[in-house]
Amino acid sequence: MNRTWNPEAVTRVHLRRKVSAAVLVIDDFTGLPITAADLIVTAAQVLEKPVRKADGYFLFMDCTVPELEITARAWAYHPATLRVALSSLSPLRPVVKLRLTPNRNYSIPLQTTYLEGQAPPKTAIRVFCENDPKPLRLLYDYSPDGPEEGRLLQIYDPGSSDLEGRQFALLRKGESKPECFFVRDTVEGQEGGCLLSAPLKRECKKAGATVLPVLTAEADESGHYFLPLRILAVKTYVCRILWAPAGSDWREQTLELEPGRVTRLNLSES
Repeated sequence: MNRTWNPEAVTRVHLRRKVSAAVLVIDDFTGLPITAADLIVTAAQVLEKPVRKADGYFLFMDCTVPELEITARAWAYHPATLRVALSSLSPLRPVVKLRLTPNRNYSIPLQTTYLEGQAPPKTAIRVFCENDPKPLRLLYDYSPDGPEEGRLLQIYDPGSSDLEGRQFALLRKGESKPECFFVRDTVEGQEGGCLLSAPLKRECKKAGATVLPVLTAEADESGHYFLPLRILAVKTYVCRILWAPAGSDWREQTLELEPGRVTRLNLSES
């Protein structure tokens, strides 16, 4: 029996899928995308796994929920979680950068300065160097009533580094208490424009204000933490250490670290 193909009987179905969020996971020590095969990215609100692309992005498609709680895990890094409102992402560039801090399984280069020790389990830890030789500055005065509902902060970064997905400490002139903030995205058409995850608590004059990168870690279930510091051209690291056990207020202390050495600090007794 002869069979002939009837093109009119073929129904063509065109499926158009929308990228709700494109997640890029970055090594916060090197600043490079993590390519490890064991890297896993999930979102608590969706059952479908993201599509992993060769360029390092994890694509969450056609999400029907208003926000995602995104978690990234890999063997050599502390896990990290970030909550993202999908409406806050650009429809043309819905990129979310999530940075992971190395743990003890990471191949730390020789002469790296780092902190390790004990703390109550799940303690959040932040560290920044007060004597960073290349601090960032503000380009303009900031007001919580400003553009983007107070989430626009314009930062002068002479090194043109990637600020997305990073945490910073703002030190106002004449004040020692820092205010930490998270840069969610950059803003095109605005010089040094950074879109924060939330407005700052109060206004800030650009004169005398300093912006310093913050490194973060979390004590694991056994109460151990490990935090390598980026290499800086200083004789001594003057570090401000802030930590908050789960459900508790933030505490802080200043500590001088010798470059290229391990400093052990027990935050359970502080």
